[in-house]
Amino acid sequence: MNRLFKKFFLFISLFFFTFLSAHANSSKIYNKEYLNPINVLNSFLWSDDRGGYIGLSSKTKITNRNLSNTIHPVSIDSFKVKLAFSKLRYKNLDKGDIHHIFNNDNLEILSKNITKGLKIANNLHDVIFQLVHNNDKEYILTTKGIVFVEKNSLNLIFFTIHECEIILKSKKKKSFYRRSQIFPKKNPRCKNNKKKVLASSDSGIYKKNTGSGLNWLIFTPRSLQIN
Repeated sequence: MNRLFKKFFLFISLFFFTFLSAHANSSKIYNKEYLNPINVLNSFLWSDDRGGYIGLSSKTKITNRNLSNTIHPVSIDSFKVKLAFSKLRYKNLDKGDIHHIFNNDNLEILSKNITKGLKIANNLHDVIFQLVHNNDKEYILTTKGIVFVEKNSLNLIFFTIHECEIILKSKKKKSFYRRSQIFPKKNPRCKNNKKKVLASSDSGIYKKNTGSGLNWLIFTPRSLQIN
């Protein structure tokens, strides 16, 4: 009887030890070798109920980008990231009006979470983000892009800037579908304007050609300082 009890006790102890060890292994997310599924990483750093998120993704292959130049993980002061991104504007080419790309709330969220992402990423990762600027029953305005670091430069590539997307709400499911992915845009309230990013080399910000219409901005150390 005692022998049976000892075996049972040993089995229970071994089970809990294994469980606790597996639970502790969640700390591996901070190791360079750790790779997490993209669907988990997209919401790992930050997300909101409007569809915005900041996370990690596999490196994006873009014309004129040498993927081997990425040097993650790196540590950058979040204030410097906020300062650099606050200098960005865009111009509507059809109207001529100029706007900030990121508002103050965007800058706080981006600088905090991009800094965190660059610290836990390895050289196989980009920090990916999507921000929702305006949201109503018919459409949303989104800005999407990736951030990564190469030697002596912080890099930001925009996929969209204040892009207007019509959404359809499904009656059967509690989810939203981007109309732009299903039907052509017809709503005049959701008309996209051609935009030109305004970046000044005098501030240490440079543009790089992607050959695909994407906006690639390079922030040198001078851009991370107060002018």
